[in-house]
Amino acid sequence: MELKDLFSKQISFFDVELNSKDEVIEFLSNKLQEEKYIKSVEDFKKAVYKRESEGSTGVGDGIAIPHVLNPTVQKSAIAFAKLKNKVDWQSLDDQPADLVFMIMTNGKDGNEHLTALADLSGFLMKADIQAKLRNAKSIKDVQSALTKEDKKVEKVEKPGSYDVIGITACPTGIAHTYMAQEKLEEYAKAKGLTVKIETQGRRGIENKLTQEDIANAKVIILAHDKALEGLSRLNGKKVIDTNTKEAIFKGDQLIEKYQKNEGLTEVKAASDSSEFSEFTMRKFLDVKGNLLGGISRMLPFVVAGGIILGIAFLIEFAAGNGDAGGNFGTVNPAAGWFAAIGKTSMAMMVPILGAFIAFSIVGSQGLMPGMVAGLFSSNIMGFAYSGNESGWDGLWGRLLPSSLKGTESGFIGAIVGGYLAALLVVGWSKAMTKFPKGLQGARDIVFIPVLSLLSISLTMFVINIPLGYVMGGISLGIQKLAELNLLWLVSILIGFMMCVDMGGPINKIAYSLGNLAVGGKLVSDASSQGYTDQTIIMASAMLAGMLPPIMIAMSTVIFPKAWTAKDRDAAKANWLMGACFVSEGAIPFMVKDPKRVAVSAMIGGALIGGLVGAVKIKLLASHGGIFVFPLLSSSYLENSATMTGGSIALGAGGALVILLGASFLSAMILGIWRTADIKTGKLTLDSTNGVKEAILAKIESVKANEKIQNKDVKLNLLNTKLNKYSDFETELATKQKAYQALVEEKQKQKEARKASK
Repeated sequence: MELKDLFSKQISFFDVELNSKDEVIEFLSNKLQEEKYIKSVEDFKKAVYKRESEGSTGVGDGIAIPHVLNPTVQKSAIAFAKLKNKVDWQSLDDQPADLVFMIMTNGKDGNEHLTALADLSGFLMKADIQAKLRNAKSIKDVQSALTKEDKKVEKVEKPGSYDVIGITACPTGIAHTYMAQEKLEEYAKAKGLTVKIETQGRRGIENKLTQEDIANAKVIILAHDKALEGLSRLNGKKVIDTNTKEAIFKGDQLIEKYQKNEGLTEVKAASDSSEFSEFTMRKFLDVKGNLLGGISRMLPFVVAGGIILGIAFLIEFAAGNGDAGGNFGTVNPAAGWFAAIGKTSMAMMVPILGAFIAFSIVGSQGLMPGMVAGLFSSNIMGFAYSGNESGWDGLWGRLLPSSLKGTESGFIGAIVGGYLAALLVVGWSKAMTKFPKGLQGARDIVFIPVLSLLSISLTMFVINIPLGYVMGGISLGIQKLAELNLLWLVSILIGFMMCVDMGGPINKIAYSLGNLAVGGKLVSDASSQGYTDQTIIMASAMLAGMLPPIMIAMSTVIFPKAWTAKDRDAAKANWLMGACFVSEGAIPFMVKDPKRVAVSAMIGGALIGGLVGAVKIKLLASHGGIFVFPLLSSSYLENSATMTGGSIALGAGGALVILLGASFLSAMILGIWRTADIKTGKLTLDSTNGVKEAILAKIESVKANEKIQNKDVKLNLLNTKLNKYSDFETELATKQKAYQALVEEKQKQKEARKASK
């Protein structure tokens, strides 16, 4: 099959007037469904935007190649649109696009389809082909421009005597892999150099480099956006390790840098390893990508576990066990069954975070040590730390002072531990690169895992020691304030602490102090007012712990433009998790945006603590969220420390007003802060916020509904709204680039000052 055969008149469009990237995607998706090329527009568009979120398909020179590999595609094809107006596609060269090739395949078609699709990238890199396509008036013109011409095969006098060699690869293996190959070949030939580029694309490894090619090469360039296969062939060789974008636009500079011995790294890959790219420091620098790698895997555990735990609380409340205290959710057998599921799922949240942060950096070798780091951060099983130091419990705690018992570092420890686990895997792997061939299998299966496990465990043991002293000191200080009858100040501190890390060590200290108060052990002097009112601390802890997820949910509703569509969908579960006192529902959002989310929540948490202390709201249960509100009361209306109808009404009603008011304030702070930073370019959303898609969906709905009156008026209003939002996005893109340029300039000035010293 030739490339031209993938084009057809039905899905090729010339001089179409579309004003944005989203309009182009919407237009082509609908046409593809009309012509029976795809089954579902929604599934197809999701696949398109998923690929766009991984990196722009605007390849430069005014060309965009969105591509989809998805079961909704019924047959492989390429939709083509020559646009009347250029649109912003966030292209690699920052220039708008007017030629759009939408590649689609379901992965089931034969290799000939993949070959044809790959050929497209090579064609589009040629300036004469681009000119022909821009002058095309019909499908025949397009097919003619993309028809292969017979050309002489270039011969190399001596096998393996290439000046420039390289390997290219991208995640989908369709477009950027072959574009990088084409451009590197073009740059090399322009310099009078012979060249051979291996591709690791959808069709597998092609043009494979031989040991002779590698031995005789003068320049070696690895241009890839995913792990490369068979890197052990290049062990000991100096290479330029970069990405496909650099190869496409700066390939000539890369060749010159190599010739000047600038920016070279030595390949030290495991035998037959496919994970060389993970074993480079470049991966450690992608902090956002690594965190998102952990969060995306952690999120299902938080959401599903939190919802099922909420079911347990609901059953317990319906069974009339609202006074179960710390056992709320476990007294009723049916509630306990659901609680076990919810708690188990949520207990895995921190280990999964640590495991997949390490995995995103070093691949599968990082899973085990990363997960162990998370386990020691969350102390799920009690082997390391436990109040009961006998048998298998508290084995690490026996080596430490009593002030460190039960130490855990929560998700913060998991993030640090995940990074350290990856670093240790890299270190041990590099230390063992010269293992004898006969022991290389044992090295990867036994030696590296064992040493990684021991070293990350020792690392977490050391990290937890200073953390334990800090947390122990905080706990003792707050307890002393409570004993001095400064419960109003303690209440503010507890509310603040509950929102610092939302499930981490500081949150756990605040919650533990609340539990001590419920048991009458925070203030031991029974003759003091502090002894009677100490459960104010538990009320403050629970209400402040409910705030972060509710704040997130509110903010996504009030400020939809400030959040991605994916964030807004995920935040819907936070209403229930907040109501059930599952603070961890906010963690995925805080890890993505730590400063704004944490600060906004801490302001609301401190406000809750202050108001709870002022109204003297007390709580005798240590969990349950909204389901234990009937147990709230206020000391102001109690009769000799006995709850009355008035004290319960003031306690429960006041708590609800305080919680909703503080959550609303925090949501407003968070939303306004994010919106302001988005407008100035300081904050960039990692994917679409869905606003434009929602407007487009409304337009299509109005067009399809024949019963709507004044259809033209409504369509005009929607189109005006769409145009305004498109202008808003264009302005944002400009500001983001300006801000990024400012940051880069400041960094250059900082480095210059350092160099001058």
